[in-house]
Amino acid sequence: MATSSGRAKECGSRTGAARAGPAARARTSGSVAERFRVTATSRFGGGAKANGQWRAGGGRGKLRAPMPRRIIPVASGKGGVGKTTFAVNFALELAKRAPTVLVDLDTATSSVRNTLKVPIQKDLYHFHRKGARLSECLTRLDPSVDRSGRFRDFAFVAGPIHYLEDVAAMGPELRRRLAAELHSLPADYVVLDLRAGVDATVLEFLPYTNSGALVFTPQLPQAASAAADLVKAMVFRTLRTIFAEQSEVFALPGIADARELVNELLVRAEDAYDDSVPSIDFLLRDLADVFGDHPLLIALGEVLAAFRVHYVLNQFDGVEQSHDRAVVPFVRTLADTVSARLDLTQLGWVVQDDRIHRANCAGRPFVLDDEAPRARPAAADPHLAQLESLRAAALGIDRRPATRITAARGAAGGKSSDVDALLGEQLDRLRTMFSGVRGAAGPRENLAYCVSRALALLQPPRLPTEFGMTQLASPEQLVRWLLKRLAVVPAAS
Repeated sequence: MATSSGRAKECGSRTGAARAGPAARARTSGSVAERFRVTATSRFGGGAKANGQWRAGGGRGKLRAPMPRRIIPVASGKGGVGKTTFAVNFALELAKRAPTVLVDLDTATSSVRNTLKVPIQKDLYHFHRKGARLSECLTRLDPSVDRSGRFRDFAFVAGPIHYLEDVAAMGPELRRRLAAELHSLPADYVVLDLRAGVDATVLEFLPYTNSGALVFTPQLPQAASAAADLVKAMVFRTLRTIFAEQSEVFALPGIADARELVNELLVRAEDAYDDSVPSIDFLLRDLADVFGDHPLLIALGEVLAAFRVHYVLNQFDGVEQSHDRAVVPFVRTLADTVSARLDLTQLGWVVQDDRIHRANCAGRPFVLDDEAPRARPAAADPHLAQLESLRAAALGIDRRPATRITAARGAAGGKSSDVDALLGEQLDRLRTMFSGVRGAAGPRENLAYCVSRALALLQPPRLPTEFGMTQLASPEQLVRWLLKRLAVVPAAS
């Protein structure tokens, strides 16, 4: 999958495309948000608004929640890996199943605007400086782009047309307003295209319990280690939130006087230049040495083991090559600096294909291209083929059983046998997935497969904490969720 970095220079300026002429303004006049809301509900057979919710038609008799079913961030540790291209096409593919909104939070580059060449009336500039609601900044696809109408349930919020420091910097107040308004978007799924790298504008829009969709590529060796660094930042953000100065966890018996020790261990574990606590596995071992089998340590071990990392291999060039160039350095860096206990899930891959680059230059995402050749279907029983497709979509989705952290484990965390076993597991799954879905298929089939696996992660019995998030949770919500796991506070607190 081609990358969006530097695309404006390579393919020509997109500035003119972003300014709609009179005809385009006439087509998009009125409340875009309201028209999208009506379109979104039409998939359910129409509906009536009742008590702030949309009642689904079509005989379902359910209330559609006024907030998205799931917010799915797309992130990368390094630029140039195809994150935005994946985010745009992933959101479009999702929109074929349910109403979906893509929000461009890579605000320094306006990459989504470069990838989708359609007239845009309002964007994050109007949200930030003109007081528009985020739902008023939705842009739908022009009929000339979505000729088939298959993507009528897709909309996006673009970044500003040019660089604006206050939007690109995204200070605390703008982040707070964005977080609040994301929950009111009229969609089942909200996909966030985050900026590359690690900073507050990235971490604040990521879940506490999983990575969202993490994109890296075997074509850039440093991309795998950068992706692992991003996961490290996510996990440490969760731990620092749990052990914040005023955290309620310090009210637990036996840990009230441990603030200084816990914070010292966190600092040392996070410091890449201090090898006394090289990873979180060792940090938990040291805490277990002090506190023994304290319920908090047991719960933290479970939280660490339950943290799910979901990744996509972009510019995929074969199972063995992609595994050796991307998966191996990614897993080894995670084991050395974070933990060998993290739960890793491959969402899929997108093969290298020149059509992707041409589609980006044309401002027409490749998923929209009706003329793209499709993979020839195998001559097999269609029912068996469907069952095989479902099996491949669910492969490796279930979590691994958590292992308990105790002082007796000593330095076992992250030992080479654990890492080798994890790498073997990832390679076996990749081989099976590749074989099961006819790995030679093109990028559109690759995206459809990624979406099918993402949707499998959203279905029971999997928990809402396993992929994406139902809302951008506050630090207090995370701490209280952990305490409730320990059953040490009343449920109503």
